[in-house]
Amino acid sequence: MREGDLHALIAAANDRLPKGVMIPPGDDMAQVAVAGGSVLVACDQVIEGRHFVPNTPIELIARKAIARNVSDVAAMAGRPLACLCAATLPSDLPESAVRALTAALQRHAEDFGCPLVGGDTSWHGEPGHPLQLSITILALPHATGRVVRRDQARDGDVIIVSGALGGSFGADGLGHHLRFEPRVRLARELVDHFGDRLGAMIDVSDGLGRDLDRVARASGVAVLVEGDRIPVQGGCTLEQALRDGEDHELAFTLRAEAAEDLPAILAGVPLTIIGRARAAGDLHQVGARVFLAGAWHAMGSMGWEHGPSAGA
Repeated sequence: MREGDLHALIAAANDRLPKGVMIPPGDDMAQVAVAGGSVLVACDQVIEGRHFVPNTPIELIARKAIARNVSDVAAMAGRPLACLCAATLPSDLPESAVRALTAALQRHAEDFGCPLVGGDTSWHGEPGHPLQLSITILALPHATGRVVRRDQARDGDVIIVSGALGGSFGADGLGHHLRFEPRVRLARELVDHFGDRLGAMIDVSDGLGRDLDRVARASGVAVLVEGDRIPVQGGCTLEQALRDGEDHELAFTLRAEAAEDLPAILAGVPLTIIGRARAAGDLHQVGARVFLAGAWHAMGSMGWEHGPSAGA
C-alpha cells in the first residue's frame, strides 16, 4: 500500500471521531480540546536504513528524532510542550550506546523546549534488526489561539518557501537532514506579523512537490509554481529541490494584499515567493503544478514516498 492510500484510509474514519477532535488526521498535527483550551499532538519516527544510515552518530540520530517532530509543531505555528519516546533497540546494541542515546534524546528534547516526559522501551528478539525511535510530541497553539492548517490556502494567495531546498542527504548519508533547525520561531513571527492574512502552511518534509500538492488538495485550489523561482541549495539541482525531501523548511501562503508586506528575511530566515494559488475550475484543476522547461508538470509525485516502493 502506498502512503497516500494509507492516509486516505485513515482519514475516511474522521467523521467518527468525537467533537473534541478539532483537527483530525490529515495535517501536520492533530488538535484536541482539553479543559480550558486545546493541545496539538503528533507522532513521527526514525528507522535505521530508512531515515538514517548505519553508523550514523548516536547524537545526530537523537537530534533528528526530536527535531522532525518539532518541525511539525512549526508547521502549525505552535509552541513545543513535551514529548515521549517509544524505542525499539537492537538486541546487540552496547549498554554504552543505550546510555548515550538516552542522554542525547533528553538533551535535545530540552533544547527544543519539549522535555522528554515518558515513553516505552523494547528490544528486538534477535541481533541485526534496526534501531527505531518513535516520538510523540505535544504542543500548545500560538498565543493568539491561531492554529495554521494545510486547508487554508485561497484563490489569489502567494506561495512562499523559507530557506533553500535540496540535497538533504549527503553522499555518505549524513548532511542537512540530521542538522536542520525547525522553524518554530519563524512560524510564530509569521502569525505575529500577518495574523489572518497568513493562509496555509506545511512542513516541507516529503519534498516541495508532494507537500505543496497536499496543501492544494486540502484547500481545494490549484497551486501554480514557477520553477525558476524555487530557492535551491548550493550544489543541488532544481529536481533535487522538488523531490529530495527532509528539508524541513516551511511552505506557506499569504493573502495577495499581504505580499507587499513580506520581508526578504524574517526571524533570520530568507523567504521567497515562488507562485500563486488559483481557484479550481475550467482553467485550473485542484493540485500543485510547476512550470519547467516551457511546460506545466504535476507535482504530486515529486517527493519522498514512505511506502514499500519508497526511495530516497
